[in-house]
Amino acid sequence: MDLTSRLIAVASIVSLAAAGSPGFALGQDSTTWDRARTGTLVADSSDSVGLSAKRPAEATADPGNGDPWFTRRDAFGAGIAILATVAVAPLDRPISGEFRELRWRKDEKLRSASQVLAFGGGPGPFILGAGFYAMGKVAGSQRLASAGAHITEAVLLAAGVTAIGKGVAGRALPGINTKEQFEWGRGFHHGNGPFVAFPSGHTAAAFALAATLTGEAADWHPGLQRYVGPVSYLTATGVGLARLYQNVHWASDLPLAAAIGTWAGATIESREHAGHRRKVIERIAEATSIARAVNGRTMVSWSLPLTIPGGGY
Repeated sequence: MDLTSRLIAVASIVSLAAAGSPGFALGQDSTTWDRARTGTLVADSSDSVGLSAKRPAEATADPGNGDPWFTRRDAFGAGIAILATVAVAPLDRPISGEFRELRWRKDEKLRSASQVLAFGGGPGPFILGAGFYAMGKVAGSQRLASAGAHITEAVLLAAGVTAIGKGVAGRALPGINTKEQFEWGRGFHHGNGPFVAFPSGHTAAAFALAATLTGEAADWHPGLQRYVGPVSYLTATGVGLARLYQNVHWASDLPLAAAIGTWAGATIESREHAGHRRKVIERIAEATSIARAVNGRTMVSWSLPLTIPGGGY
C-alpha cells in the first residue's frame, strides 16, 4: 500500500469516527434534530371547549439547559471512534516513516499547505470565533455574535477534553525514543511536551469548528448546512492529515479527536439552539386554542398579541 492509499484510508476512517457523532446528523438533517429535541405538539379533538394545545414535558423544561451533555448516541459514537483508532493503528509507523523522508520535507508546497491547515486547528478557530463575536457586536447582529460565542465555547470544550485525554494517555510523539508508547498519567507530568500525542488537539478543534459552523448554518437558513457541512468537515480532515505530514501525530491520534470535536460542537449547538426553538414552539402552543363547535366539528384558532395606543380596544 503506497502513501496515498494509506492517507485515503486514514481520512476515510477519521470521517467514519466523526460520522458516528450526532454532530453529523445535526448538520445533515436539522428537521429530524428539531423533532428529536423539541418534541411534538399534541391536540385531541375530543377535549372540551377552549382547551389549549398540549405540550410535551420536555418542551416545558428549562430551555436549552436541560439537554444532556452525553447521551447513548454519544457513547455509540465514542465506541466507533475507539474501533477506528484500533483499525488505523497499523498505519502509524509506515505513514510516520514515509513523511520523515527528505523528499517530503523539502516539498515547499506541501509544507506551506500543512502550515495553513494546521493554523485551522490551532489559533484559527479562536480567531474566527472572536472575529464573529466582534463583528456581531459592531454591526448589532446578535446572531453573528452568538455564532462567534458558540464557536469559542465548542473549541474550548474540545480542547479541555483532549487535554485530559493527553494527560491520561501520555503517548509519545513520533520520533521520541521511549520504552512505552503509552504511559498512564505521563502527560500530566512536568516536561510532558513529548508525551501529549493522543488525541490530536488540532484535529479536535478543527472538527469542533466544523460541527459548530454546520449547526449555525442549519439555524441561519434551512438547507445551507448541506453546503457548509461537507466543506467544513473536509477541511477538518485536512487539518488532521497536515499534522501527520508535520510528524507531530500518529495516524491513530486522529479518529478519537475527530469524534471529540464533533461531539463538542454538536453539544454546544444543541444546548444553545434547542432552547430558542422550544421558546418559539411554546409561544405557538400558548396562542393555540382547540374548541368544539356547535355542529360537532373541531375548531383550531390562534390568537395574536395586539397593543393599541391609548389603551383602547
